[in-house]
Amino acid sequence: MRLGKDGTSAGADRLPRLAPGCDPASLSLTPSEGYLLSRIDGMTPLSLLRQMGALPPSEVDRCIARWEKEGVIVYAGRTSALARPELPPPPPPPKAKAAKPAAAAKPPSVDIDPSLDLSVEMQERVIEFEGKLALPYHELLGVARDADVRAIKMAYFGLSKQFHPDRYFRRNLGPYALRVEKIFKKVLEAYELLSDPATRAEVQSQVAAPAVPAAAQPGSAVAPGAAAAAAGAAAAARNLRRRLHSLGRTNQALEDRKRKAKSFFESGMAAFKKERWLEAAGSVRLALAFDPENEVYKGEFADVQRKAHEERARVLLKEADGCYELGDYKEALRAYEDALHYRPFDAELAFKTARLSWKLGADLRKAKEYAMAACELVPENATYHRVLGQIYKAAGLAANAKRELQHALRLDPSDAEAKQELKSL
Repeated sequence: MRLGKDGTSAGADRLPRLAPGCDPASLSLTPSEGYLLSRIDGMTPLSLLRQMGALPPSEVDRCIARWEKEGVIVYAGRTSALARPELPPPPPPPKAKAAKPAAAAKPPSVDIDPSLDLSVEMQERVIEFEGKLALPYHELLGVARDADVRAIKMAYFGLSKQFHPDRYFRRNLGPYALRVEKIFKKVLEAYELLSDPATRAEVQSQVAAPAVPAAAQPGSAVAPGAAAAAAGAAAAARNLRRRLHSLGRTNQALEDRKRKAKSFFESGMAAFKKERWLEAAGSVRLALAFDPENEVYKGEFADVQRKAHEERARVLLKEADGCYELGDYKEALRAYEDALHYRPFDAELAFKTARLSWKLGADLRKAKEYAMAACELVPENATYHRVLGQIYKAAGLAANAKRELQHALRLDPSDAEAKQELKSL
C-alpha cells in the first residue's frame, strides 16, 4: 500500500477484505490489531478504518500495508459508493540519461559544540543514548529482563550519575540541556516501573506481540478453484466471529485498565497537591503501569518522582546521621549509600559515603568511586582530593595517592593531614 505525502494511506477509499483461506484465529495479534482486523469486511473503506480509534491512523496504515504484503488481506473489486473514481495514473515521463550518483553528503556536525560546558565525549554519549529511548525499559537500563532489584538500582545509579540534570547546574549545555532532561526522565521512568514488583509485572505484560505471520505464502496448501475459495472464506468468517467474541472481552479489559489508570492518576495528583510526595509517586507509577502510553501520565511522572526522591533522600540522610551519632557506622553507611541513589549529584553526600566506607574498610573500590564522584562534581575541594588520596594509599596505589594528595595541597597548602599523608608514602 502506498503512503501519501502526509503519511496517510493513498487510495483511502479502497475496500480491504480477508484473503481467501486466511484464518484470523491462527494469527498472532495484539488486541488493537485484532480489533482492526475484525473491522476489515470488504465493505468498510480505509478512510473509515483509520478513524475507528483502535490504533493511530499511521499505525493503521502500517498494519494494512504489512497484511497486504503478507497475503492476509486483499482488496475488493469495487470501491465505496462515497468514493471518488480514481484517475488513471499519468504516463511515465521519458527516461532521462542516468546521472552519476552523487556522493552521500556527510551529516552536519552541528550537534557537537566544543564550546559548551559538556565534553565532546559526553555530547556524543547523549546523542547515542537519545537514540535508544524507544527500547524496552530493561534494555534501556542495560539489564536482563529478569534482573533483580539490586541490579536495576545499580544500573539506574550509574546512568543518573551521567544524566541527572542537577549534575550540570549552572553549566552552559546549549541544546543539550533539554536532551539530558529528556534522557533522565526516561531513565527515571524505567527505574521506577521496573524496581516495583507490581508495576514491573504490568509493564512487562504490555510488550507487543510478535509480528503477524504470513497467512498465504506462495506454495501454501490452498485448494484451487472457486468452491475451495468459498469454503475457505466461510471457515474464515466462522473463526473471525469466534475471535471477535474473544476480542470483545479483551477490549473490555483494556478499557477497565484505562479506568483504573485514570483513578490512580487522579489520586496521585491529589496527593501531590497536598505535598504527600511518596503517596503521589506510588499512585502515578501505578497509573503509568496500567496505561503506559498515556502522554499526560508520562508528562507528570518525572516531576512527581523527583519530589518523592527528595523525600526518600531526606528520610535516609536523617537515619544515616542518627546512626552515625550512635556509633552504628555500618547502618549509617547503608543509609548513606541508599540516599546516594536518590541524590547522585550531591558531592557532599558522595564524600561522606566515601570517607565512611574507607574508615570501615568495607569496600575500597566503592569508596574510591564515591570519592571520585565527589571530586568530579566539585573539583576545587581540597578535602575531597585528600580523602581520595588516602583511599588510594589504603589500596596500595602509591602513585595515584601521591597525585591526589599533591593536588589537594595545591588547592589548600595549609592541609596538614594531606602533608602528613604525603610524607608517609
